[in-house]
Amino acid sequence: MSQNPLHHPATDDGGGRWRVWCLVLLMMGVVLMGTIGMSLEAEAYCPSTNILTETFSQTCWECMFPLSLIGVTVMNTGEDSVLPAVGPGESAVYPPQLCGCVCFTPYLCIPGLPLGVFIPSDLIEVVRTPLCFPSLGGMTMGADPNFIDRGMVDVAQDDPSLKFSYYHTHFIIFPLWALLGTGFEFVCTGSSSASAIDIAYLSELDPQWGDDALSLLMFPEAVLFANPIATAACSVDSVAASISFPLDPLFWCAGSFGNIYPPSGYTSGSYSGQVKPAALVMVRILAKLSRMGSELYWAADGPLICSDFPTFLLVKSQYKFQLLYPIPNTTIVGGPCCSPLGRTQLRWGLAKTYPVDGDDFVFLLWKLQRCCLA
Repeated sequence: MSQNPLHHPATDDGGGRWRVWCLVLLMMGVVLMGTIGMSLEAEAYCPSTNILTETFSQTCWECMFPLSLIGVTVMNTGEDSVLPAVGPGESAVYPPQLCGCVCFTPYLCIPGLPLGVFIPSDLIEVVRTPLCFPSLGGMTMGADPNFIDRGMVDVAQDDPSLKFSYYHTHFIIFPLWALLGTGFEFVCTGSSSASAIDIAYLSELDPQWGDDALSLLMFPEAVLFANPIATAACSVDSVAASISFPLDPLFWCAGSFGNIYPPSGYTSGSYSGQVKPAALVMVRILAKLSRMGSELYWAADGPLICSDFPTFLLVKSQYKFQLLYPIPNTTIVGGPCCSPLGRTQLRWGLAKTYPVDGDDFVFLLWKLQRCCLA
């Protein structure tokens, strides 16, 4: 009987086993990829907030005070006191109670009144997931590039100094008064405040944000101030911020938040998801934007009240902030719902987080604007 040349029992048995193993490996790969995909999807979760739709209910309007006019503080309501705005601006003849920013000659100016008030100017997002925008409804801008770091923390429990966190941050121009149609930007001459929402900075696109050494290119003085001795001096700044406003001469300090240098997304001695490292990242991005010249000094008065100009060093005393997310500061027992930069979190940051989607943060920045009301 002739044998079919295509029939080889031994070969069929081996091929069958090989096909079975291939099928098993394929199924394991599918299960593994599904597990990894679910893990990445959970890790890349971006919380959605209703900040833009609930502006009136979440914004602490007390933050605008103290308000000063003609060189006198006219309303304080218990807020941290600041010096009142004074003139004369560009006028050569006006007293400090008047100002002139629209001048035909130094002796002929349209008269105005020096005004000092805190205005809501920006939103600062501090997030663990790259390209996540909680303020914009939880929107994510594309897939995560593999070179972008995620929020992380060392799990060692025996040495708190080993714990660290990493955050990305977004600086969003948010001129709330202009959006509400108050017309403040038109009557306050000398003001450079914006009139529309804009995303001004993304740390995901900044290679210096994830590299302490690379950040020295913009902040070479960090070699002198990023050390325990300089950080110890920040205790003085912390006390000042707890009582009133932080000390501008200690420009490397963020009060009780820690050391501004190196200005990157890494913070040590803390867990990811805590309020304190997120607040430190908020101050660091302000320092970075100040060095870039895009964050201006709004609080000048006297002859300089008509102009906002770059200082290239962070002027901490012109800012206050309000936590909007995850749990907004709308009222604080025994104090205002806005705080100067560096104020201890015992006064504003207790019980402000919750698990899963409560570890990302959104701050509303209030900025002291001194201008000529004309």
